[in-house]
Amino acid sequence: MDALYGEIELSAEIEELLACPLVQRLRRIRLSNIDSVSMPGIANGSRYEHSIGVAYLASRIGFRNRIPKSDLLIIQAAGLIHDTAITPFGHLAEEALHYIGNIYHHENKWSALLGSNDSDELGGVDLQVYLGHESGLRRWANNVFGTGADTALQQIFAAIMGRGSYGRCIAGDMDLDNLDNVARIAYHMGLTVDRHLPVNIAERISDSNETDGVLFSEDAVDYVRRWLTLREDVYNHLMLASNDFCGKAMILFATVLGYERKYLSPSDWKITDEDLIRRLLDSGDDEIASAVKRWLLYDLWALSDLFWFEGDPPSYADIYSFSRQVSDRLSRPCFAYRIKDKRTRAVQLLLTSRERIDLGRDPNMWVLGVTSPTKRAFTTEENQSIIQIASKTFSTRFLGIPKSPADSLTLFETA
Repeated sequence: MDALYGEIELSAEIEELLACPLVQRLRRIRLSNIDSVSMPGIANGSRYEHSIGVAYLASRIGFRNRIPKSDLLIIQAAGLIHDTAITPFGHLAEEALHYIGNIYHHENKWSALLGSNDSDELGGVDLQVYLGHESGLRRWANNVFGTGADTALQQIFAAIMGRGSYGRCIAGDMDLDNLDNVARIAYHMGLTVDRHLPVNIAERISDSNETDGVLFSEDAVDYVRRWLTLREDVYNHLMLASNDFCGKAMILFATVLGYERKYLSPSDWKITDEDLIRRLLDSGDDEIASAVKRWLLYDLWALSDLFWFEGDPPSYADIYSFSRQVSDRLSRPCFAYRIKDKRTRAVQLLLTSRERIDLGRDPNMWVLGVTSPTKRAFTTEENQSIIQIASKTFSTRFLGIPKSPADSLTLFETA
């Protein structure tokens, strides 16, 4: 019984994969990247719930009856396990690794582990991934695909990375992952949403191949327009909720220090949200534990204004260096965070008639905020200093300050 789609059915093979430890771990990983206080409805939605939704959408694609059952299983399996290598709190711990220059991408992790002898990840795809149990992935593939198990796994992993005949269904401009993610968060957030919108779009995916990507039927355009409108509404709330922005920065700060001070290692991508919080609290490091405790008690750090800048966002490593610059300039400890503007996206739909329809747009902006454990509000002069340092450091143009979380792309106050 799915919160978004109601009663659904999955094939016996996908039900078997669902029971594997690598998927069950996702019950303990939030869908949102922070335990939201501003939008409590999304605080406990899980990646497990979302992954089941993506697998269900994969079972509803419009060309499902024209391909071999084994190919349909590849698409559904890719949908179900696409997030299984994600770090605690979704992208949060992944971003923390990026702050210290250790680039981690969950989409290619299982592919890298196939046949891996890396001592930190001993066991490859068979590694212990949850509660001391092996992932279960190879055993499942052997049961379902027999002698073709390794080939099937390679095809599944390629699809997760957007490659192969069906990859763009899972990771592309208009993919099943995003279709479910946006609608599911909107539903839990409390927005008005057509709960079957993702299914309607999935059923209008008429074909997929490595050359053209995903093809849609002629009547898909209006549905996709509605989904883009919903996406803008969702991210207007997600990106500009200042309390959650601050809270994520606090947990991110603690996690970055956890990696730097060796309380965490990159191989800890396999732990859960609860495990991460426990590790940080039990680190014995007052600076780390204090940040986590204050977030858990809703004792927020000070937060600067949120600033919009033009262009592609800087790397997290550069944001970390920027944090130190700001700390020196303002004579107070500071930790900065940034988010690429996700409220709109440029989508090009290829229809079965071969007509290409351009929808949405790339906003080409990013938002920056600076937090500080010093409980003193940022002054106008300090906010101006942050703008000046960021503009110079990142060679970017300051656009303005959003008036409220519900603003459109163009409504700003000048600073």
